[in-house]
Amino acid sequence: MEPLQLPFLNSQTLYWMLKASAEAYKDHPAQYYKPDGKTYKALSFKDMNELVVRIGLGLISLGVKKGENIGLIADSGHRWIWASMGITNIGNVDVPRGTDSTLEDLTYILNHSEAKICFAGNSEVARKLSSSPGYFPHLKTVILFEPSSHIDQRSPWKILTLDDLISLGNDWIQEKGELEFHSRGESIRESDLATIVYTSGTTGRPKGVMLNHKNIIFNVNMSLALDDVRVTPADRTMAYLPPWHIAERLIETACVRAGASEAFTSISSLAQDLQDIKPTFLLSVPRVWESFYNKVQDKLRDASPLSRFLFKTFESIAASYYGYKSRFLGLEFSLEANSFFSEVWNRGTAFLGMLLFFVPNLFAQLLFSKIRNSLGGRIKFAISGAGALPEYVDRFFNSIRVPILEGYGMTETSGASTRRRLNKISVGTLGKCIPGVEIKILNEKGEEIHEPGIKGVAWHKGDHIMQGYYLDPEKTAETIKDGWLNSGDLLLWTAQGELKYAGRAKDTIVLLGGENLEPEPIEFALTQSELILQAMVVGHDQKMLGALLVPDWDALDKQLRNWKSKLLQEIADPNSDPDVRELFKKEIKDKISSKNGFKNFEKVSNFYLLPKKFEPGDELTMTMKVRRNVVADKYKIQIEELYK
Repeated sequence: MEPLQLPFLNSQTLYWMLKASAEAYKDHPAQYYKPDGKTYKALSFKDMNELVVRIGLGLISLGVKKGENIGLIADSGHRWIWASMGITNIGNVDVPRGTDSTLEDLTYILNHSEAKICFAGNSEVARKLSSSPGYFPHLKTVILFEPSSHIDQRSPWKILTLDDLISLGNDWIQEKGELEFHSRGESIRESDLATIVYTSGTTGRPKGVMLNHKNIIFNVNMSLALDDVRVTPADRTMAYLPPWHIAERLIETACVRAGASEAFTSISSLAQDLQDIKPTFLLSVPRVWESFYNKVQDKLRDASPLSRFLFKTFESIAASYYGYKSRFLGLEFSLEANSFFSEVWNRGTAFLGMLLFFVPNLFAQLLFSKIRNSLGGRIKFAISGAGALPEYVDRFFNSIRVPILEGYGMTETSGASTRRRLNKISVGTLGKCIPGVEIKILNEKGEEIHEPGIKGVAWHKGDHIMQGYYLDPEKTAETIKDGWLNSGDLLLWTAQGELKYAGRAKDTIVLLGGENLEPEPIEFALTQSELILQAMVVGHDQKMLGALLVPDWDALDKQLRNWKSKLLQEIADPNSDPDVRELFKKEIKDKISSKNGFKNFEKVSNFYLLPKKFEPGDELTMTMKVRRNVVADKYKIQIEELYK
């Protein structure tokens, strides 16, 4: 079945996208979900569209005006998509967030967006809202995905369930038909706002990224336009990342656009659900791919010595064959251009290596079919985003024929700016720009870098660039200049013309699980300890946070004397001394705690004590701000030790 081209009566919007797909793929499954929590049920595009229409009309019956912001506090699931499209397809703006949001997050986001209506995905959200109704002066109506005893019916808000809202939509259709829904949908323009995604923050002031219909549709269409993979109605995938995670939203919108099916699961039930759904492609974050890899290694540790030997042998064979093949095809990246003779020599020796390992690799792939089957057995390609994939994990999955198309982008770019191409994967790179997108790399002087191997700040341009930060024109002007968006990421070109990640030029840290956090509040809290003069939090693309700490040696000496009658001068290496480490662990645990407002992923798990203070003009700017790149380069070995 060929994907239906979107109509261009007015513009490309989410309304026209769903309308076209509901007509083209009407009887094909759009979603698989578990109404009883056990068995998957299919929902067709036609039925999903009818629910979206009813939710939209239910909102209209509540008096919702076009362009108003509506909170959507829920996790990935079939009802999230119904609600999101019910909101956006009548010209309103969804403001999404997960059910694990803190009361502080909800207070800021719902008040900053002035949301009068809020969908609540579970009873925990209902409990948080009802615990402090006075915190939400704009809120008028709460719509529960499921009935909850946590919201007092005497609350100041109008309380409905999603079923109630759908019934209101049915009543509207019985009395007036669907005309109002379609009239509003057809009035939406490409430039109209579709969503405000608030980035994670610890300062109480997360930024509201404004994405319009054109941003989202452009990114979906350009991602699907690449001819290396074709997503069709025969494909299906699984969703378990937070729906406000921009990569997840991009995938679920692409599925609607292409007529593919999406099944909903969770990390806890993923293993079994993979067997039930048998997805043909899969999106995940680096942490999950690493957990898949670690499960393989855990099983290996419990195996017999002979089994471990055979597995390691075949793993080495598969990696060698894949490496030789990549080199022969010119896919192995380098940061310096090879001479003609070097290239001939490299490809020639790689061809001989391929011949040597060809037959052994066939046997290796038979063994690794068990791993592929654990992912459902039908994976054509996988996608990784929201952080750099560890190279050893990247190489492992590609060598066992689970090709990972690593992508790169950010919420401010509606998802993807780059993606690797299937059958042209260069392990360790981010691939090339998707059609219609440009990236330039600038040095500290603002000059564009064209040479491979030299890192600089990446600037993005294309129709996927956000409108700006909600109600923050100053921050928007700092970030977007002449249509180019400053990503704050350090990238570099490879000699093969692909992009490679090289670090962060701005402060935000992204963990492997996709969590975004600002290090400054954590560092400030750490320096409230009398033992810590200065601190720099690290952990980008890692599972957890670490910290480089500059101790107050006098205070440390005093505490050691009082506690252990121990002299600091007698300690050869404070980093390996158990008493010193215990003191700092206690201080870190006390300062970075839940009672002080920090989330679990913001807690510091390891640390390294530095011998000297950060100095202005070196590790510090003249305004006493930490130059993170300088510190990261200077203490690269120590940072690596934190994660061994």
